[in-house]
Amino acid sequence: MKVPYVQRIKRRDGRVDLYFRKGDFRRGPLVASDGTADLKREVDAILAQIALATTALVPTVGTVGGALRKYNRSSEFIGLAASTQRNYQYMIDELVADFGDTRLTDVDYTLLKDFQDAWSLRGHKACNDLMQVLKNALKPEMKKGTITGRPFADVEKLKAPIDTPEPHPAWEDREVEAAIAFAIGNKQQGLARAIALGRWGGFRRGGICKIPLSARVVGHDDDDVEQKRLYWKTPKRGVICDKPEDPRLSELLDRTANLAPTIGYNKYGQPWKERALNQAVTRLLERVSKSGCPCRPLDIHGLRHARGMELAHAGASEFEIMTQLEHTTVYAARLYIRQANRSRGANSGQEKIDSAVRRRAEKAKGIA
Repeated sequence: MKVPYVQRIKRRDGRVDLYFRKGDFRRGPLVASDGTADLKREVDAILAQIALATTALVPTVGTVGGALRKYNRSSEFIGLAASTQRNYQYMIDELVADFGDTRLTDVDYTLLKDFQDAWSLRGHKACNDLMQVLKNALKPEMKKGTITGRPFADVEKLKAPIDTPEPHPAWEDREVEAAIAFAIGNKQQGLARAIALGRWGGFRRGGICKIPLSARVVGHDDDDVEQKRLYWKTPKRGVICDKPEDPRLSELLDRTANLAPTIGYNKYGQPWKERALNQAVTRLLERVSKSGCPCRPLDIHGLRHARGMELAHAGASEFEIMTQLEHTTVYAARLYIRQANRSRGANSGQEKIDSAVRRRAEKAKGIA
């Protein structure tokens, strides 16, 4: 008699112990002997206990936990990228454990603020992410009126500590050039292409790993002049990318080989995995620094920030930045523009100081 979920472990003395294994549930060694009706009854009893425990953990209707479980079966959740779904699911499980039994009618500003204060110990980003997932899940209940008022509107996002470093510093041009040159010199053309896609294409890490060769097309500009373009659907948000290929990117791609179905590729001529690309960039920058060209601690996403800052400094509008970087809103574009304006203001302020210093020096020479 073959019984499911039974694992057999053979010992050195020849004895075989039986263990129950189903997902995260572990029991054993089991009492009954292999192949007997007693073993099946023992396993059935364990399965019944698991079913009771699982049923007890299912949130009830009208609670925050019930709304969270309903959210992860919604079209909004299913439409998210797979990686985002995984991250959200971790947070949903944590939220259910924290206050899944809370009645929806009890959700108000005071309750949310109390939980924000508790979550703040995990860091501002983790706290804000949890609050956003909770808001997404409870939005239908607020629209129905089960939750009265607008409690989330009154709970401000937790700000980063003043001494928090920039999470993804933008690459400087010298760092980009040094990294690409070093990669090509060490026969890592696919890595050089990945860096170029981030810097001059503005793609996210997932896009860098997945953008296919077929995305490079010949199109036409507004004057019907033939031009190289990039056309595809981004994997994270499903946004259509339809933009001219930056000439710097074209030059790099044209002088390196196509060895994979994707534009970028690893040393084996295969598409990049996101984690492997992170590690490759880190190792490359360490080697570049040791070779005499110091590089700051950077990551692959900083290339996208460099592209955004370049667009802002060039005077691109919010809409132009949004479409160039395949954003779904203009919020991030506003951040780039604000940062570029601050930089321009600081530069112009220094230029005025320099001009005033020169005038004073010239005046002093005239008096002398």
